[in-house]
Amino acid sequence: MKKKALALSVTALFLSGAFSLFAKEGTQAQQAYQQAFSKDLFVEQLQEKLNTSSVKEALALFEELPSDQADDFDLLYLKAALNLSAGNYKEASSICSALNSKNPGNTDVMELGVTVATASGNTKEKNRLVKSLLEKDQYNVTANISMADDYFSKKNYKQSRLYYQKALKREPENEDALFGVGRASYFLEDDSKAEETFNTILKKDPSYAPAYSYLGKIAAAANKNKKASDYAAKALELEPLNYDYNMDYGLYESSLGHYENAFAAWSKAIELQPDYFLAYAYRGGLYDQEEMLDQALADYRKVVKYNPAYYFAWESIGVIELHQQNWKAAREAFEKCYEKQKDNISYPLMITFCYFKEKNPVQAKAFSDKVLRKMDRSSIEYAMLRCYHDQGGGAMPLPQKISAIESRQKQGKMYFYLGLLSELYSTSTESNEWYAKVLSMSSPMFFEYRLAEWSAGTKNAK
Repeated sequence: MKKKALALSVTALFLSGAFSLFAKEGTQAQQAYQQAFSKDLFVEQLQEKLNTSSVKEALALFEELPSDQADDFDLLYLKAALNLSAGNYKEASSICSALNSKNPGNTDVMELGVTVATASGNTKEKNRLVKSLLEKDQYNVTANISMADDYFSKKNYKQSRLYYQKALKREPENEDALFGVGRASYFLEDDSKAEETFNTILKKDPSYAPAYSYLGKIAAAANKNKKASDYAAKALELEPLNYDYNMDYGLYESSLGHYENAFAAWSKAIELQPDYFLAYAYRGGLYDQEEMLDQALADYRKVVKYNPAYYFAWESIGVIELHQQNWKAAREAFEKCYEKQKDNISYPLMITFCYFKEKNPVQAKAFSDKVLRKMDRSSIEYAMLRCYHDQGGGAMPLPQKISAIESRQKQGKMYFYLGLLSELYSTSTESNEWYAKVLSMSSPMFFEYRLAEWSAGTKNAK
């Protein structure tokens, strides 16, 4: 719940019940006091500040309270809620403690305490209060939603849904509990239950953007990408500055071939969270697909800046830099890949090749020798890297060995590296013959296929 919305909802709750005591006729002294200070008027002033200014401005009004009202239970409760909305968790917690001392076991105070403890990360206090609430009432909405949220964060979606459903026993239309049931059902792959629940929310509140978002995910899982895109567009219409909705909309639009819309959505996501890697990865991938290599490279560089462990981006950087003959940059990228995937022979072969292209045969041999020492000497991978290490020596039996490989993917990769070896020590005509064998497979399931396309001149970058 948004901070301002929380403050407003707590204020509404306070107004609905907290003044019942003051509706009764008081003594003459009380009536005289109320003429000097009206709680109703004070709350109206708070509401006006919340509507026209900020929670901070509303809290400033408490400084003007008469000293005899400073410890008023109802006003302290409201002050705690507003401090929670303002992010003043320590102050909110302190006031909750004071309220509990005044009225031990008050359910409203305990529920507010759960929210404060959750927001401030005080798990021990939150669990204590939740346990106490459930002992008083097993269907307490706040306590059950808190338990459900905890199980959801641990990916125990089945248990999470059970607790959300317990909350609905008490409040069948509670929006947070309904959304929890829908979301947990989605992750349990119970799409019919999830769809039903999200539609129930939207019948009650057509402006509930998260429900549209999840309906989009459900549609996408069923390969109904146009429907998914429409749902994501509706969510964006309601919350245009939501990072996740922009990401999803871009993904659905890309799957429909609407690339301009996808670029725009992912660019907006980047604008919203410029220090997060994912939108750069999506947009970079689309630039890459469209052969807009400079733009793709710039996005991939952003990906690894903000998430250095994302080695898929390093691989794409290596491929593009290699194609652009930036040998050092390509080698450094493939070195990052090799750190994560020691068993992938592609990376040592690329690193060794780049060292030779950098005119650094000493380092090429030193690196490849270190890798060769740990390899199976009977393998085709060892034989190929050995030929690179020996600067083309021993390549004669390689074509026969490669032709005997059963795996088409492995065979294609080895033909590519035979072509790359020919670039180093033979002729371009010979290398093109090997690249042609790679391309004849028409199964681009490995990054070397793309390099073969470029080398054979069958694909050009924009």
